[in-house]
Amino acid sequence: MNTGQLPARLNSIRALRGVAVLLVLFSHLMAVERNFFGDRLLTDVWIIGFSGVDIFFAISGFIMVYITKDIQFGLRSSLLFLFARISRIYPLYWIVTLPLTLVWIELPQFVSSSIQVAPDLLRSFLLFPDVRDPLLPVGWTLIHEMYFYFVFGFLLLFSRKFLLALLLLFAGVAVAGYVIVGPVFTPVQRIIFSPLTFEFLAGALVAMAVLRWEFSRWWLWLAAGIILFAAGLFYAGFLAADNFWTDWKRALIFAPSSALLVLGCVAMEKSGKSFSRFLIWTGDQSYSLYLTHLLTLSLFGRIWGWFAVPGLVDNVIVLPVLIVVSLIVGQLTYIMLERPLLSGSYLLRKKLAQIRQ
Repeated sequence: MNTGQLPARLNSIRALRGVAVLLVLFSHLMAVERNFFGDRLLTDVWIIGFSGVDIFFAISGFIMVYITKDIQFGLRSSLLFLFARISRIYPLYWIVTLPLTLVWIELPQFVSSSIQVAPDLLRSFLLFPDVRDPLLPVGWTLIHEMYFYFVFGFLLLFSRKFLLALLLLFAGVAVAGYVIVGPVFTPVQRIIFSPLTFEFLAGALVAMAVLRWEFSRWWLWLAAGIILFAAGLFYAGFLAADNFWTDWKRALIFAPSSALLVLGCVAMEKSGKSFSRFLIWTGDQSYSLYLTHLLTLSLFGRIWGWFAVPGLVDNVIVLPVLIVVSLIVGQLTYIMLERPLLSGSYLLRKKLAQIRQ
């Protein structure tokens, strides 16, 4: 495959990020409506929006392989990769979490009425595995992300020719640990032996395949991904048990379907097709939106709850408003905070890269 026709920033991945974050947004919109109002327009089936996280994990695996396709593996590349990923995740996460922490200290009931045990604030800020979720609930996925980053940074220490074997070994460790140690894990073991590792691995394998082979029939791969993903959503929404989202079946269903979605979208871009500007716009702010949307929904949902009236008329009006407000807050966060932080990180990384060993 002529990878020179693929840009550094893939519109396909940007758009797919937009799809993923909107899925997560809808799942939390359902939860906010359920928590603050007697009448409901969105039923519990919208929990299927959690599948956006599975797409994110597959994208992460793909991106890690894709952005390192032209570098020489070794200690220097490993350290630069980890610096880029750490500076990508932590600063904005801390900025969003800090005011939430201050509110939690003074008025814990306004942060989350569902938190029964106080979170460990240090572990929350460090994204270190714990028996409790981080204070910012969506941070649980970032704990997995940081684990993926450190594992891949470690793999960069070895020769590129061993990458596939090492990724498969990484998967084997997860399987062996899950079988031998499970079902009771320590917080660290729960991350290391998580079946969600296979979603990261699936995305990484897609990147290796795309960089090596031609996938001209993009519509076939994309259709397969959509059909399998839709079947997974149907199963998760109507047939699966309540523990589906913490069970190995989640990865078994969404790892291959998410990987096919990534493959189909990237192959589609390779063929010269374009993507929705709205999805690309949403995908660009996906990290900011992901970090802020639950806080935005909770705040404005609580305000809405004070004035809610019986019936679904106000739900029909306010639910779209909550979506729009979440997107506005996400975009403002992206413009005012995330983008400057990324620019600063990039400039610093360039300076570090110029330092001789």
